[in-house]
Amino acid sequence: MILATVFLALALFACSESKEIKDTVFAPAEQAKDKARALENRLKDAAEKNRESLKASKQGAGADQQQEGY
Repeated sequence: MILATVFLALALFACSESKEIKDTVFAPAEQAKDKARALENRLKDAAEKNRESLKASKQGAGADQQQEGY
């Protein structure tokens, strides 16, 4: 009975211990994931800027063509 209680106490203590991700073997994977997310956000921002500039240039070209009588 005492052995079971000690085992249960050790199991609870081991489960309650929380380590920072930087202290584990998963740190390189976590860093790679963070870099990939940062790159993804930069690419999304760049794509949005390209869409906006394309839309603006199409609207500008449309206005020029209407003035010329096309």
